[in-house]
Amino acid sequence: MQYISKRTIISLTLAITAVALLLVLKLAYASSPPLVETGDFSLIQGKATLMGTITDPGGQDIRQYGFLWGTSPELKGAETLIVPANAEGFGMEISNLVEGTTYYYQAFAVNSKGYGYGEIKKLVVPENQVPTVDITSPDDESTVIQGETVSFAVTASDDKQVTSIILEIDGSVHQEVQESNLDYQWDTSKVKPGTYEVKVTASDGQKTTEKLISLEVKAKPVPSTPVNTSVAAKPAVNTETVSRGTSSNKTPAYNSNYPKLSKSNGYFGQFRYRDTNSGRIEIDPQWVKENIVTITLPGVNRQVQVHKDAAGAFIKAFTYIQNGTAVINGKTVPLTSLIKTIDGTWVPRHIGWNINRNLSNHSWGTAIDINASDHYRYVDPAKEPYDPNYILWEKAFKPAGFSWGNSYGDAMHYELLW
Repeated sequence: MQYISKRTIISLTLAITAVALLLVLKLAYASSPPLVETGDFSLIQGKATLMGTITDPGGQDIRQYGFLWGTSPELKGAETLIVPANAEGFGMEISNLVEGTTYYYQAFAVNSKGYGYGEIKKLVVPENQVPTVDITSPDDESTVIQGETVSFAVTASDDKQVTSIILEIDGSVHQEVQESNLDYQWDTSKVKPGTYEVKVTASDGQKTTEKLISLEVKAKPVPSTPVNTSVAAKPAVNTETVSRGTSSNKTPAYNSNYPKLSKSNGYFGQFRYRDTNSGRIEIDPQWVKENIVTITLPGVNRQVQVHKDAAGAFIKAFTYIQNGTAVINGKTVPLTSLIKTIDGTWVPRHIGWNINRNLSNHSWGTAIDINASDHYRYVDPAKEPYDPNYILWEKAFKPAGFSWGNSYGDAMHYELLW
């Protein structure tokens, strides 16, 4: 048996140890930080999924990986997102993104040699568009007869998804659907005559769009009955509309008791009269008998005398007032509450009670004065949008065919100029 000396054994041990140490040191110096790629993203319903890949671990175990995330292009002050799972390809979902905002992100990984980073990429969250909505039926300012059925057809679209459509008539919800089309049949048999505001609201869950139209419901025609137009007892005219244009435009025959002749006031004709006192006039009773009737104004239950061919317009205006509302300083109020006083309507006189001026249209029974005590002036709609007479003009008298005296500084005065 060959003898190996103790010195030889020690030398071999030292050599092996040195070789092992050199190998360890070589491996240590050969490793490096990991190589990382920043992947693309997917964006669905305001949530983004970021992707990253470790292409080379750098010869060491990966200790941690994730993303830097923020709105700075250089990712200054960025938030660090740590991915909990362990995989070469990794991802993370980000929520609560702000529409219209640009974000930046960068994948990273860490081993004992340090951090490895991918490139910085950009993520743009598109701004949510408001829905579009269209009322395909009926048309704006349509007219139906009481008792008819109105077919509403509404369509809506959105860059995301339409979540609901709501149909309101005069502030009351009549139909609501959770889709992009709405169809509704409105039975008007129990609806009061008047003008109704129709509002459709479409929503995508975040933003809404409204569209408004108006719809007029007219009363059912009633059989005509003889009207007693005697001066002593003039019955109320209760029909919704009264035809116009039936007055004769022939010059009244001369009457020595009424020697003066008025101008011809369109469909309302002309009459003979005489001056009395304080700017008043007296009209030929025969013309009065043939043309002036008494009606009851809806909503205010007030009897007034008007020209028979103007009666329908007066009833129409006050039907709007009876059924209408207005929003004043955030509060909804009935239009009837805006009327404090009513003066006129048929008052035979000169303008301003001045005998040297022309005859007032009140002489024909075609005008009415509302809230006279504080409206013998000009109302500036831009500065006084809640003025009662301006609101009454927009919501009742203008739709009924009246003109407004505001143009010549008389905001209390509404008249017909047929």
